[in-house]
Formats: sequence, structure tokens, C-alpha cells
Amino acid sequence: MAGSISGEMTADNAFFAYISTNDSVLGTLVASENNWGGTSSFSNIALTPGVTYYLHVEAINYGGAAGFIGQFDLSGTGFQFANGTQDLLTDTTDWRGIYNNGSGAVTAQPWVEPTGGVASLGANGIGPWGTRPGISGNADWIWPSDADSMPGGGLCGNCTVDFSTPIETVSGAPEPPSMWLMGTALLASCFLRHMLRDN
Repeated sequence: MAGSISGEMTADNAFFAYISTNDSVLGTLVASENNWGGTSSFSNIALTPGVTYYLHVEAINYGGAAGFIGQFDLSGTGFQFANGTQDLLTDTTDWRGIYNNGSGAVTAQPWVEPTGGVASLGANGIGPWGTRPGISGNADWIWPSDADSMPGGGLCGNCTVDFSTPIETVSGAPEPPSMWLMGTALLASCFLRHMLRDN
């Protein structure tokens, strides 16, 4: 069955969010923002049955505190997040992250596939950000663990980092219509051959 994804998020200082069918490819832009004080959203981005997707976020810090926070939801019955549900918050379990480069410019950078862990900087409501409206109080501000050791120290000063989390096909979900039709045609063909042989 068809599905869709929606989300609310922000990043200090800016972000670009994408949906991809390949974890090593940036994907299609679905949201961007250059104001961590607001909450940005996207809604009802269609997902094709039987396809594995990835939610990719490039977050950009141009000095001072840095972090990414959000909540995401799936509709339909054909997909789930890595946590096995249709609801996902930013956390240290279901996301991967990686330092990309030392650019603090608010422009999309070449994608670096995230392979490392992420660290929690605290739940929504923690300083210096306060509570970000429209995002669960259980969502964590996260940042790639490897960014701490990069140029600029701390949370990497001026830099771009990449995050990824999978959107998986639910086991046993209905197959795409083309596959269903092929299977039906094959069964009908076998049935006809059986009937002709017996008559």
C-alpha cells in the first residue's frame, strides 16, 4: 500500500532535508530552513510501495551551539522507521551521523554517507534553544559524535554534518500492483495448463 512521510524539525543554524532511495545519494529536497528559532515542516511526501527510503538531513553550524531536532510520522501501512513504528523522534538509537566538512555556508554540500553514531545534547526545552514548538518534548537535540574532534573543536565550529535514518518496507506488506498482477497472471497460466492437460 502507498504511504507518505511528514515531519517537523529545526537545526542550529540551518538545514536541508531530503528523501532518498539510496543511502549514498543525497536525494530529493523536501524542506530547508535558515532559522533555528522556527520549526519547519513538510507533509505527505509520497512513498512508493516496496521501496526502501532514507531520510537525509544536512545540518549547518556557523558558530556557537549546534544541533538538530525533529519528529517524523508515516501514513499508510507499508512502511516503518528503524524503531519498528510509524513515529520517529531524533534520538541516539535510530539515527546515524557524520562530519561532512568545515563549511558554515548555508548551501547544500556533497553528501557524505553517515556511518557513525550521534550524541544527545539534551531533550527539547534544554538551553540554549528552549522549547521548539511543534516538536515532542521527548525529542533530543543530536549531533554526530565525530564532529567533536574536528577543526574548531566543541561542536565543530563552522561546519556541515550529515544525518540519515531508514524508512523500511513493512514485512508482509502488500506488493506493488505490477508484482501482484504478474503473480496473478502466472497462477492463471498454470491453472489453464492444468485444466487443458486434464481434458
